[in-house]
Amino acid sequence: MSKLFYTESGRALIGLNEEIGKWRWARKGLTLPPAAAKAPADLWMSLAMYDGNRQPLEVLLNGKPLAKVKPSEGLPRGFSWIRVAVPKGRLKAGANVVELRAGNTAMNGWILGVENGHEKPASFLSTDRGESWRNHAMGAHGVLRGEYLVRLRSHAPTLQDPPPASVVYEDAKHPRVRELLGVIPAPIRREKEPWAQVLQLRSWLATYWTHDPRPGSYTPWDPETILDWSKRKWAHGRKGRVVMCVHYGAAMVGFAAALGHKARCVCVTNYLHTPEGHFMAEVWDSVLRQWVLHDPNYDVHYEIAGRPLSTMDMADFNHEGGPKPKVAKGPGFPRRPRRVTLPFRRLFASGESFRLSGIWRRNDYVSDPTSAPPNHGSVVYAETDFVWLNAAPMKDHESAPFPARTATRAYFDAPPDR
Repeated sequence: MSKLFYTESGRALIGLNEEIGKWRWARKGLTLPPAAAKAPADLWMSLAMYDGNRQPLEVLLNGKPLAKVKPSEGLPRGFSWIRVAVPKGRLKAGANVVELRAGNTAMNGWILGVENGHEKPASFLSTDRGESWRNHAMGAHGVLRGEYLVRLRSHAPTLQDPPPASVVYEDAKHPRVRELLGVIPAPIRREKEPWAQVLQLRSWLATYWTHDPRPGSYTPWDPETILDWSKRKWAHGRKGRVVMCVHYGAAMVGFAAALGHKARCVCVTNYLHTPEGHFMAEVWDSVLRQWVLHDPNYDVHYEIAGRPLSTMDMADFNHEGGPKPKVAKGPGFPRRPRRVTLPFRRLFASGESFRLSGIWRRNDYVSDPTSAPPNHGSVVYAETDFVWLNAAPMKDHESAPFPARTATRAYFDAPPDR
């Protein structure tokens, strides 16, 4: 048994985070129950390291040294979750303080993830080596007021994460959702057969733009905005725009909802700390009474003996083997560029990236934009609104930085009307 303690939802912004060094120390407060004080734990920190850094990250717990994270050329470029073991007896009931320091005099050592927008954060920055601390004017540019992405998973036998909250689906009657119907081509709107309509929607999105993860403005999860920004050279005052697999999935879920389908976003990756994940959509098939995985980036779904598969079916294939799923391709399947086609063959069609599979719980982001994360896919997977399948073949720590996870498929297979 174990339980995660955290004070943010993982909505970090790329390019707006905290620099750690000789003159920039970070503190994170976490309040724990008595049971956690008597057990070992793991500290999880969303960190990035500069190329060429030689200074370790010093981690203190309640004023005493806990660990030094050594620089490693093996760390992925960009953010990843770094784990530090906390021995039994180091924590206490009530307030606990994690402190991070490094020896870099310039901002060229370590970066700590921040979720901006908190009124009274329990995270603090010192720019005078601990003489004073503030929970405002944070971040490299002094404009943030937020919580550091530092979490603690207690291994106390009497503590456990609560069951995942219910999945939220879009309201097809909401006026903003209904507006999307005017964007969808008329032949798709007029299609009466649900399965054919979903396939046509998927193919239309697959051919509307080209996957583009290059630096630029991250496109919000608004389907109409995704289509608009995907064709622009400038967006949000910057040259370039990010419209990648996450936007294909988010757009399909939003447009499918406008057409009257129940749909949700899904995310998969072979390992949490690699950039080899993928984002797709699931649509409820009322005839088959099951979820069907659709990949609008590649215009494909997966089948075994003619039966379309769900994300969890693909996860089972990854974990347990069995007949290899057939890739059912639509007319929008991309033939180039290689940076798009190679990952499909190596990771997705092979089932490799379905090792860690989950769903986005809040799928009403068209009617409620606060449901969508700001930079998913551009920083490490961190959002607490993901619910992950914590299957038996996996090691527990593979999904440990997340509070919502379950070992059974029942949660994921449940129909949207339940």
